[in-house]
Amino acid sequence: MNVILHIGAPKTGTSAIQFFLNENRNRLKKHGFYYPEHNFDPNNVSGGHASFGALLVEGNLEEAKALLKQWLNEAKACNCRLLLSAEAMYRRPESVVSLFEGHELGVLAYFRHPLESLISNHNQSIKRHYSTLTLDDFLYKQVGVNNRGVNGQIFFDWQKVLKDDQLTVRPYYFPTFHKGRIELDFLKRIGIEGWAANRFKLKKRKINTSYTEGALEIKRLLNGVLNPEKNRESIVIDRVLQGYSDKSNNKLDIGKKQAVNTAVFNAISDRYQRSMERMRDNLLAFCPDDFMRPQTVAPLAQTEARKSLEDVISAYKELCRQEPELMERLQLRLADKLQSEERDEIPYAQLKLAEMMGLPVREPKPKPPLPSNALDVFLSENSKPVDYLREISKWLERYGDTESACEVLDKAIEIAAKGENKKALQRLRKTYQQRLETLNEED
Repeated sequence: MNVILHIGAPKTGTSAIQFFLNENRNRLKKHGFYYPEHNFDPNNVSGGHASFGALLVEGNLEEAKALLKQWLNEAKACNCRLLLSAEAMYRRPESVVSLFEGHELGVLAYFRHPLESLISNHNQSIKRHYSTLTLDDFLYKQVGVNNRGVNGQIFFDWQKVLKDDQLTVRPYYFPTFHKGRIELDFLKRIGIEGWAANRFKLKKRKINTSYTEGALEIKRLLNGVLNPEKNRESIVIDRVLQGYSDKSNNKLDIGKKQAVNTAVFNAISDRYQRSMERMRDNLLAFCPDDFMRPQTVAPLAQTEARKSLEDVISAYKELCRQEPELMERLQLRLADKLQSEERDEIPYAQLKLAEMMGLPVREPKPKPPLPSNALDVFLSENSKPVDYLREISKWLERYGDTESACEVLDKAIEIAAKGENKKALQRLRKTYQQRLETLNEED
């Protein structure tokens, strides 16, 4: 039997394709394709034929064969070719191909610019895996790394286990899609276009778009207080933010580009240039010149200012509107963290979230450099141990460690000779004690 597999790659419009194919199952049958039905979440996001993919991931090839046999029989019964879609197949070329022995197999995939794929990976790490890294911090860790998940190497692994004409890899590049829709590009790959394609139902609103920058930022901040062992919280937040983003992204100017640190942008672009050229020269069905450069991101100096704070607040308000009880619980959880942790040990992201939630915060103090007059005291031949202790206590207090400053002053007072020097130390100690008591009252 003729079988067509859509394998991704991840973050190349797979959810949109799967929703479109599932919505048009009957229309596909009229064109000779059987697409087994699958489920969706409230935002119309699906893993496609995830049941088949899960068996592959688990290495349960016998059950995968049984499920595949069922689908093949269903396709045969309606005299159709079998059409499947699941990203879980992407990294398992040998296992997948072994299941289709005796069948005529075709594999369709899309390839995205590596830098854009890495940014999608960052977004996914925040959406699903509780990451709190900023984009620049995430990308900085990718400098010098050649990630085979995004550099196209996996497609060459597929090429090794397929015949010459069985693999088709298209650039994930909206300007080349008919009407800018990947769903219509996919139809064309399986031989449906023109008037016939126009009869397929295609929602104007796009499915499973990327989080808006504001939605991504509020999820990043919330990850610091979410409990991974209570993943229901994150699932609920993702549902709200995905719906918010889908609505917002359909109104946004898609021409705007995301800003990336210039040095990191150049380093990663240079790192993957050879991979891009290899894909262009050996695998891509075609490759426009512009595809060789990232289209949705740019160096910081080349991007327009965005109203990102406004978007963050808007996304936060939407969460409060739809899930007030959950957001109140998270606010109380953050308030407890602020009370129980030392001020300088609280991550900046949590302080940022606290301000958004209306919680009182004390700003962390930067480590001050050693004052020049203190250095003079340390280097002076006339200085004594009590002078060293006095300057250390001042430095500690400026740093925010008033309690340690008081302890050091106590030692200085203990060894100081009687007179004005000792009285001055005692006055300073009294001042620090008053500050310390005030801080303790706040706690």
